[in-house]
Amino acid sequence: MTKFQIAGAVISFICLVLAGLFIWGLVAGGDWRFWAIAAPVIVGFSAVLGIGFSIGRLMASTQVSKSPDSPHEE
Repeated sequence: MTKFQIAGAVISFICLVLAGLFIWGLVAGGDWRFWAIAAPVIVGFSAVLGIGFSIGRLMASTQVSKSPDSPHEE
């Protein structure tokens, strides 16, 4: 097996474990049910905010140059 295939197997195993923990948290009830919903939402929302920050930083730091043959905007 290549490193790529091993990494894929590890990622698949981790996803199965997390899915099992998620289902167990929903079934267990009590505080576990709250965290089974809240934890993925927190992680997902943080990921979306991180992607938005990365796009905004990229847009803010990109140098824009005008080509000499383009019409001038007024």
